[in-house]
Amino acid sequence: MTLPAGSRLGSYRILSSLGAGGMGEVYRARDSKLDRDVAIKVLPASVAGDPDALARFEREAKAVAALSHPNILAIHDFGNQEGVSYAVTELLEGETLRGKLDTGPIPQRQAVDYALQIAKGLSAAHEKGVIHRDLKPENVFVTGDGHVKILDFGLASRRPLDAARSGQAAGEHDPMAENAFTDPPVIHTPLTQPGVVMGTTGYMSPEQVRGLPVDQRSDIFSFGTIFYELLSGERAFRRETAGDTNAAILRDEPPALSESGKGLSPALDQVVRHCLEKKQDDRFQSAKDIVFALSVASSPGLTSTSGPQARAAGPSGKKRVLVGAVVAVVVVVAALAIAGRGLLRRTPRGGSEAGGLKRLAVLPFENLGSPEDDYFADGIADEVRGKLTSLPGLQVIARGSSTPYKKTTKTPEEIAGELNVSYLLTATVRWEKKGSTSRVHVSPELVDVTRPDAPTSKWQQPFDAALTDVFQVQSDIATRVAQALGVALGAGEEKRLSEKPAQNLAAYDAFLRGEEASRSLAAADPTSLRRAIAHYAQAVALDPGFAQAWTQLSRAHSFNYANGVPIPAERELARAAAERALSLAPGLPAAHLALGDYYQSTLGDWPRASEQYALGREKAPRDAELLVATALAQENAGHWEDGLASLRQAQTIDPRSALTARRLARTLLLLRRYAEAREAADRGLALAPQSLGILETRALLFLMQGDLAGARSVLETAPREVDPKALIAYLAAYNHLTWVLDEERQTLLFSLTPATFGDDRLAWAISLAETATLRGDAVKARQYAEAARAAAEAQLRDAPDDATRHVLRGLALAFLGRKAEAVREGERGVALVPMSRSAYDGPYYQHQLARIYIRVGEPEKALDHLEPLLKIPYVLTPGWLRIDPSFDSLRGNPRFQKLVAGAM
Repeated sequence: MTLPAGSRLGSYRILSSLGAGGMGEVYRARDSKLDRDVAIKVLPASVAGDPDALARFEREAKAVAALSHPNILAIHDFGNQEGVSYAVTELLEGETLRGKLDTGPIPQRQAVDYALQIAKGLSAAHEKGVIHRDLKPENVFVTGDGHVKILDFGLASRRPLDAARSGQAAGEHDPMAENAFTDPPVIHTPLTQPGVVMGTTGYMSPEQVRGLPVDQRSDIFSFGTIFYELLSGERAFRRETAGDTNAAILRDEPPALSESGKGLSPALDQVVRHCLEKKQDDRFQSAKDIVFALSVASSPGLTSTSGPQARAAGPSGKKRVLVGAVVAVVVVVAALAIAGRGLLRRTPRGGSEAGGLKRLAVLPFENLGSPEDDYFADGIADEVRGKLTSLPGLQVIARGSSTPYKKTTKTPEEIAGELNVSYLLTATVRWEKKGSTSRVHVSPELVDVTRPDAPTSKWQQPFDAALTDVFQVQSDIATRVAQALGVALGAGEEKRLSEKPAQNLAAYDAFLRGEEASRSLAAADPTSLRRAIAHYAQAVALDPGFAQAWTQLSRAHSFNYANGVPIPAERELARAAAERALSLAPGLPAAHLALGDYYQSTLGDWPRASEQYALGREKAPRDAELLVATALAQENAGHWEDGLASLRQAQTIDPRSALTARRLARTLLLLRRYAEAREAADRGLALAPQSLGILETRALLFLMQGDLAGARSVLETAPREVDPKALIAYLAAYNHLTWVLDEERQTLLFSLTPATFGDDRLAWAISLAETATLRGDAVKARQYAEAARAAAEAQLRDAPDDATRHVLRGLALAFLGRKAEAVREGERGVALVPMSRSAYDGPYYQHQLARIYIRVGEPEKALDHLEPLLKIPYVLTPGWLRIDPSFDSLRGNPRFQKLVAGAM
């Protein structure tokens, strides 16, 4: 039957035929009620004449119509007129995904975009209980503007794989039916009959091939075949015959995408492979998981072609424009809390802490195998340390203070003295890889260092197990150590000690590699951070239930957002990963830490961050990272003494961390407790002499006391290993200290490129504009100010409410003489993060607004904003005002003279 143009079906007037095939006829029509063009699918007589099939069609059409998702073809209506049954859908312009694939390779970024849209449509449908059952490129439509629509959702059950019933070879397409959808697509005929195998050869899941029951995970397998084809241009399971193809689906693995020579991301390969697991339980369990995994795998820093991401600071504890390439103290993923930690407070050895706690350090386990297996030995030590930390009765030194003793030549007595502990746990690890088998040999020893004569072995026992039993070995070691130390283990403690961190060994291996990438200060550069993110993303792709990996992935994204150009997608990745970790393990302290870091680092929401940290500390009151993060939240709330108390508490747990010393030094510096701050900074430099952040803190101490020569001496005496360009860029971008540089270093600054600033043109340009102004070079100052303005505006398009970018744009406009705009931008930044909201960050923004007022000739307004800064915890002091040339134009002002004359 063919409907002529002008004929009507209800309120729809047929305009033209769009195609026909065994599954029905498709027409373009005009909806006279809503005055729009639609597509109409006229169902075959075999369906229209079968009451059961028609009723089933109507039920499924209603279910799909209720989805109302942008990536699912919308069903507007269905009806029956004089024996003609039809469905009305939206009219699309474009082509099917099959058409796209047949015309040539699809770029990786475009392929990922298509896959994300498909996964989002699947997720929406699965959440409503609607399964596709015949997902393939022919059932995915791409509009002219790149928008993806899934066709035949819930109605796409293809003809039974029974040639006698279908009239064609098992699983083959009906070419005419496919042609019918190369223009505006509509739904297929519903043939969803229980017990009948449905699908299309090459895209069916193993359970569909075998005729077993299907669920949403069957769609996930089909999605994996499509995504594989999008990325590689080749079908995952194509063979000469349908039977051979089905056998390959049941038996074979497609070639690895990462080995295709096309530069495809390994993280994307892992997503595909996790979709294509043969067993349903081994795949992603929901399309929502795919959406997140894809977002992670394709986020900045995970693809092989992505560039540096660490740029200007966001609204976290890093209020200045940071130098992404050299901020070795702020972007560590696993060992980092945004704040640092406290100084060592010694307690007598040979006894226990208050409350009867026994102090223990788990030292890095010695790898006796290949050097590339170091990360594995470190991972075993970390897991044992984590299990022991959860036990009451023990106080375990944090990893940051234990790892510096890797390959140490110090004696047990020296280590125990430095860490102030009574017991040391050491071990050797050998990972044997022989053919298809792998075994792990671990020989731990618990050393008692409380005896006055010599350390003694309190417990030791070798473990020899298959690699698959490595989690049991870790649990056994922790259990035996606890028993040897006399720690009573209740049912809850025994359960925690026996818990596996992951269900998938490959995922655990990827997680350990991520931990290794973020283990030390040297690994805190943007390249190492991106590498860590890639490993964590691979871990959660392989094991979506791996809560610990989700926490680290979330924190990595939070820190990358806070210390780089704030990209909304990265913030969302941080949030989603933290929430996923909490949903998997509601009582996991690290999950609360991750969500707290998300609130603190990406939103500057200190109260909500504090709530999460408090929840984490209920489970782990002696967790150093939670204490440090809590301290920064307390300081932002203006509770400085509480913050110090949290840091002091953390110091006994993480006594030899350079980050600990730096964080405490910074807090004491802001409180103008110079002697204590100097002691903390010196301890930090002793632990990490190459730390740019601690060197800067040491210089700030001199500046706050009005000693410019002393600040410059810090630069002169910096260790030889410190890159002078990196140090200069750090000082220029952090706290705007270009004026501290002598003429030689300022000249060197002008030779630097944005690459030295982590490819952040805003950090680079504003620093050079400030320096050119100091040197009286008006031409260069204007050139760099214009570059800074443009960079700030580009960054604000992605982060319109970022206070840092507003005040820096204001400074650039002030250098350009655009007074009204400059003031408006500075005031906008202060309004976004006022001192009443953030006692830690707020003063910085007010300081920059004062600088803007000075540049535009408003000295009284500048002083209105400067005066309060000398009365609160902040870097400005009378001594600083005396030597900072930024304030030269105020020197004859009586109000300014009074500030300078104030007591230091």
